[in-house]
Amino acid sequence: MAHYLLSAEAAFSASHTLPGVDLCERLHGHDWRVRLTVRVEENGLGPQGMGVDFREIESVVKETVAGFEHQYLNDLEPFKEHVPSAERVVQVIYHSARDRLRKAAPHVSVQEVELWELPEYRVVYRP
Repeated sequence: MAHYLLSAEAAFSASHTLPGVDLCERLHGHDWRVRLTVRVEENGLGPQGMGVDFREIESVVKETVAGFEHQYLNDLEPFKEHVPSAERVVQVIYHSARDRLRKAAPHVSVQEVELWELPEYRVVYRP
């Protein structure tokens, strides 16, 4: 079925350690960048011809990562049982953004979340 993919981005600075991973065992930080991409079915467009306002997507992704800003990720609740690798961080972001989006725009679904640790290192999570 025809559909639209809309995206918005946010950024945060946070540190972490990854025990057992060379160099990453030491405390280090990143300026993380995240892109939330949502899917809107073609028949889901509203009277203005929009599926969802970009500002709504932006608001959801910014609210989702706000609690990570200037934090040591290993200390945060979502990472108490699993170290905050990029894969784990993007998965946590996905679940939180999905739940927020269900309230803000129930006709929209999360297609994927992309997370950059560095400009050249990116992970994509697709449910």
